[in-house]
Amino acid sequence: MKTNNYWNHFKTITMHKWEVFKLCCKFGIVWRGFVHDLSKYTPREFLSSAKYFQGYRSPIEAEKEANGYSLAWLHHKGVNLHHWQHWYDWDNVKPCAVRMPMKYIYELVADSIAAGKVYNKADKREWNIKQPYNYYKEVNRKHSEGKMEFVTRMILDHIYVDIMNCGIDEVAKRIRKKYYQNMLPDIKDKDGREVIDNIVEYNKLVQEYYN
Repeated sequence: MKTNNYWNHFKTITMHKWEVFKLCCKFGIVWRGFVHDLSKYTPREFLSSAKYFQGYRSPIEAEKEANGYSLAWLHHKGVNLHHWQHWYDWDNVKPCAVRMPMKYIYELVADSIAAGKVYNKADKREWNIKQPYNYYKEVNRKHSEGKMEFVTRMILDHIYVDIMNCGIDEVAKRIRKKYYQNMLPDIKDKDGREVIDNIVEYNKLVQEYYN
């Protein structure tokens, strides 16, 4: 492994953390931005990720390609609550998806936007406002099919479409005004099978943007 991989990985995760912090401030969740991804600086994650550092994409992807799994990711998703994979459990018989609290959903959105900006810059590609939605649709949403809790997925679907259509500043304003949690006033059942007032509107959104 190249010695400068340690320094370059440190710069990349610090730049990413700064971008997340700025977005979390916009979203009104300053503390989440401050503590975001601190585990990446621990030996368990840092050494593994530095080994597979490439700059233009997450070293976790490279580690998975090399080994079939990522030790850094196994630790990271276990201690960072802004990853939907953290909110996934087993009830002794079958897998059980757990609803993410809103502050972690917003941190997840900030994380994905920041990652796109940082990796695009490293690869000398121009970032645009459609990329968060495109990445979510093609990667996160596809991989979470049947695994992410329904209402968590529903809110993320809305947010990424709104980012593409309205911009980050407008979405930040809606987050601060609690627009997204208020759109679902009748949530009662923990597994997302409840009747929701705007399910018709949601189905239209899914058909238009995600099918």
